[in-house]
Amino acid sequence: MRPVVIALLSLAAAGVAAWPAPAASPAPFDGAWMSCETYRGSEICSYKLLAQRGSRVCGVQRYFATNAYYEQRFVGTVTGGVAQIDKMCGDPGSETDTYCPGRAPRDAAKVGWAPSRERLFQCRGRLFSTSSDAPTSCRGVTRDMGIPRVRSLGEQGPQPEDRTWLAACAAGRE
Repeated sequence: MRPVVIALLSLAAAGVAAWPAPAASPAPFDGAWMSCETYRGSEICSYKLLAQRGSRVCGVQRYFATNAYYEQRFVGTVTGGVAQIDKMCGDPGSETDTYCPGRAPRDAAKVGWAPSRERLFQCRGRLFSTSSDAPTSCRGVTRDMGIPRVRSLGEQGPQPEDRTWLAACAAGRE
């Protein structure tokens, strides 16, 4: 009986060792979101590219307003399915008034990070943005609201220096 038990335990141990480890759950804010529309005969695309490591989320974004593109970088904290953007910099516009270090014109009044009240959340595979005092609810959300998740930003994506910054930021070196 003892050799049979040892043989069964050996087979069981071998089988357990061969089972794949469960996949780590993906970080919900790790990825790309983009929406495009036609404006004066040209395709205009806005995007957010995010990297999440634990509760830290870093991102680069671009949007079109007032006949121009605006680009920003941001750092935030994820809690309970909501990403609170803690600080932001970039082209001054509706999102921030502070240029990112190394990207400001000589006469820039503000360079560095500015606090942000923006929060990000997801509903039905789409990304939504709201201020910190507005609710983050999927109630009333329809299929065409928010920014859809995409596999790739293609040619519309950020410049190489923004991708380099995003990787460094996700590693804790912004």
